Amino acid sequence: MTTTATTAAPQQPPESAAPRRPDLRPQFFLDIPQSELVATDTLLQIKDTVIDTVESRAMSVIYGDAGLGKSFGTRATIQEMNPDLILPLDFARSRPGPKDLREELFHQMNLGCKMPGTPTAFDKLLRETLPRRPYVIVCDEAQQYRREKCG
Repeated sequence: MTTTATTAAPQQPPESAAPRRPDLRPQFFLDIPQSELVATDTLLQIKDTVIDTVESRAMSVIYGDAGLGKSFGTRATIQEMNPDLILPLDFARSRPGPKDLREELFHQMNLGCKMPGTPTAFDKLLRETLPRRPYVIVCDEAQQYRREKCG
């Protein structure tokens, strides 16, 4: 499952230092040299969904069975978009939770401050910082994220 979300904000120039970023190029099957992208129905649907989501400053979920090309199509679409808008979440550990999400957003946004020590302070910083400019947040395999119980 790939999830894309955008935040509403006026366009501003990107920050001066580039955050660490995973490779967002689509991964061709078996990495065959000179492979080319083919405009399948699935790819075109994903492209329409991602573009509509970004233009609407909304959130969407791209879901379906394994092997349909959800991640591939999302990555291919992202390559055609403004890469400065993209915040791809890439976690070092399996089953990431809210703490991992906060930390990855902090690093991807390249915030020039010390990482907050508590979830409340972290959430406040993210809520203040995210609306400063538009972002597209990409969470690949979101169904694998760990859920923390409330209360």
